[in-house]
Amino acid sequence: DAQYWLDGQVWNDMEKYMPFRDGIMRNVSLAQSKALQGSGKVIAGAPPYGRFLYEGKVMVDPDTGSPWARKGAKKVVTDRPIDFSKAVHPDATDHWFDAAKEESGEKWIKGVKERAGGGRK
Repeated sequence: DAQYWLDGQVWNDMEKYMPFRDGIMRNVSLAQSKALQGSGKVIAGAPPYGRFLYEGKVMVDPDTGSPWARKGAKKVVTDRPIDFSKAVHPDATDHWFDAAKEESGEKWIKGVKERAGGGRK
């Protein structure tokens, strides 16, 4: 019960920090997280672009320097930060799990303790 609650709470608290353009990454990440809920695993950013969004750096084709890579090209990370839209999620940022943990970590600990019998209600 405690792990199931924590996994769902982490997702709920993390979502507002996730970049949101068309909802695809959010929806796929949510579906994968729901399927794993209770396992201790939460999908913070579903492939194919979740990892580079989480890191918050623009990736480009090494030969052209363009974010639009040629077929078969392996992108490389730049030092340039991604400029996340704030239209849907005003708090969107990179490393959104860390932002949620900073804001809600104590709540997570308290909630797990309560559900696992180690905390005061």
